Order: sequence, then C-alpha cells, then structure tokens
Amino acid sequence: RYTEGWIEFERKKIAKHVAQNLNSTPISNYKRDAHFGDLWSLKYLSGFKWSHLTEKVAYERRVREQKLRVELMQARRENAAYTELVEQGKKLDKIEARRKKKQKTDDPSRKRRQPKQTKPMNEGSDKSARKAVLGALV
Repeated sequence: RYTEGWIEFERKKIAKHVAQNLNSTPISNYKRDAHFGDLWSLKYLSGFKWSHLTEKVAYERRVREQKLRVELMQARRENAAYTELVEQGKKLDKIEARRKKKQKTDDPSRKRRQPKQTKPMNEGSDKSARKAVLGALV
C-alpha cells in the first residue's frame, strides 16, 4: 500500500497552488475504483530542498541496514552457542557409551579384591579388650 510520496515543481507558485487545491479532495469519484473514499493529503513545505529528502532517505536506509546487521550478528552468536552445546552433548554421550561398553566387557565372574578391614570397637563390646588396649597406651 502506498502511503507517502513527494512532488517537485519548478515554480514555487505552482507548487503552492496544487497543494492548496488538491488537499483534502477525493482521489477518485468512481465507486469501483480501489482508491474510492481516499483523500489527497498534500502539504507545501517551505524551505524544503530535494537534497534534504535524499539525505533523509539515505539516513533511514543506513539505520535499517545497521539494525539488520546487528540482528544477523545476534543470530550468529546464538547459533554458535547452540552448536557448541550440541557438540558438548555428543561428547558426553560418547563418553557415556564408552563407559557402558567397558562395563559390559568386564568379566563379571572375576573377583574384585576386598581390602582387609578391622572391625570397630563399640561401646557395649568386649570390655576386657578395651582395658587391654587402654593399658597398653598408658
């Protein structure tokens, strides 16, 4: 949909006259026309030069390109972070698979060494053994 446009006239007098006569008039009088019911909205801009318009359009284009560039950089960063997480997940899955494979290959009938442990002395256990130990220390 067309929303904005600019007209440049050679003579200031003609530009003022056109803006005054066409402002707030219907674009089309035919009911079947796509612009039926739409009104002209013209305004004479005194002191406005064509160079001002081209500068404004160029500035808006630069701003739009900068925003697009920033969005693309953000998307690349997010994509890189996601791929890094996926790679870490794959590494962890491989490590887990190797551990499971190693556990399967271990011989279950093979005995594991049990270190020799001494039993702890409880409060209600053999008092004679306790006295012997205390006597040896003193």
